[in-house]
This record gives sequence, structure tokens and C-alpha cells, in this order.
Amino acid sequence: MGYKHDTPAINSTDKQQNTSIKYGSTKDPDVSKNPQEADSKFGWLVVFGSFSNLMLSIGAITSYGVYLQEYKLVVFPNASSSFLSWIGTLQFVMMCFFGIGVSVLCERVDTRILSGIGALVSALALIIASFCNSPWKLLITQGILFGFGASFLYATGLNLPPQWFAKYRALATGIAIAGSGIGGLWLSFATRAMITNLSWKWALRITGLVIIGVCGPNSLLMRTRVKPVRREKIIDLSILRDKRFALLFFGALFGLGGFFIPYFFMPSYAVIVLEKSDSW
Repeated sequence: MGYKHDTPAINSTDKQQNTSIKYGSTKDPDVSKNPQEADSKFGWLVVFGSFSNLMLSIGAITSYGVYLQEYKLVVFPNASSSFLSWIGTLQFVMMCFFGIGVSVLCERVDTRILSGIGALVSALALIIASFCNSPWKLLITQGILFGFGASFLYATGLNLPPQWFAKYRALATGIAIAGSGIGGLWLSFATRAMITNLSWKWALRITGLVIIGVCGPNSLLMRTRVKPVRREKIIDLSILRDKRFALLFFGALFGLGGFFIPYFFMPSYAVIVLEKSDSW
């Protein structure tokens, strides 16, 4: 005697939806109103915008050592090196701290607006800093205010590239993050050249104008492909119960504690200890 199995029929629509979800096409249930395919040409424009954001945010922070050398040896010789180094330290601290909140805002606010705010605030911070004549004023403007503006460029630059790619996600993310290293490379030499030929004040102004001139228009490219699902908790500490994540988290936390020290003090060390030319 035969038995009849009641198996649910899978129609072509279900197959299409399953395939779409697997490969990240625009039929995903969380796709935004903008119908863009994953791995599209526009995605590479988003990568370019993210590259620029990270280049002129983290790149500007890693080049602070050039300013530190000028501040300590020429502009504020009586100020302590530790206080002057706090300017660069607060740039990075503020960028990472406020970056947490900006990442949450990316789920609720148009990322193009957030990127534009970052470009405007970062640029104004450096331009205002160029009119300061004391270390504590630079601490507020070049340190805290710039770090706050950079957090918008930093968060949007990291969050968007993975959304636009499925097959080339790792490559796209790597290219975007490479902007931070490339920015630190050429900005250090450019800053030194501007300080030598113009002044440290004009170096700040020109850098600010470059940020608003590059990251401002690029903000139009910084849009999401998928509509993020709003989380119930802004910060979920339960993830720390995972031993592997906790080990990675605290390792990165303490490891990055001394990450920027060489960048900040290497130029001054080369001039004072190694007796190299301050124009290098």
C-alpha cells in the first residue's frame, strides 16, 4: 500500500526569494527603497567615498606628530610634551567615542547627511584652530572638536562598504580602510611642506579646506543600500559573555593604547635625539 507524503510545494517565487537572500540582491527583505544590486558599479563609488573619509579623518590624526614637533620646538617651547600630545590623543579618543553614537545614527538618519556633517565640523575645527594662540585652545579645537567631526567620517566610512558587496566585500572593505594608511603617509609630508613654506596656521587652514572640498561632495555618494534593522538595545553587553569576543575586545583595547605613540613622537625624536633637519 502506498503512502502519500504531504510535503509543501515550493513555487518559483519562493525559490527566487531564497536565491536573492543568499546572494544579497535587491530582493532581500531589509533592502532600502533604493533598488541597487549588490556588487554594482555604484558600490565602488561608495568605496571611493569611504576611502576619502578615512583618509582625511584617521590620516589627519596619524599626521599630528608633525604638528607636535612644530608646537614643542617652535610655537610653544615652554609647554609640556605630555600636554601637547593630548591634542592628538583626544582626536583619536573623540573619534572612537562619538563613533559609537554615529554608528547608531546610521540606522536612523541619512548617512549622506552624517558624512556631510563630519566634513563640515572637521574642516571648521582645523580652520578655527589656526587662529588659536595657546595649547588649551588647540586642545579644544584641533583635539576635541576635530575628533567629534572625524567620528562622522569614520563611522560612515566603515559601515557602508560591506552593505554594497557580497562577492567582493572583503576587497571593498580593505580598499576603504587602506585610505587611513595612505592618508597618514602623504598628509605627513604635505603638512611638513606647508609648515616649512607657509606656517603651521596655514597648514591647518589648507587641510581643513581639503577636507571640506573632498569629503563634502563625496558625502553625496555615502548612501546605504540596505535598510538597517533598528536594534532594541543601543549597546548590548551580553556579547562580552562570549570568551572569544571578550578576548579580542580587550586585546584590541589594550593593544591600541600605545598605537599612536610612535606617530606622535617620531618627528620630534628625529630632530631632538637624532639631530635631523626639522624640515626632513
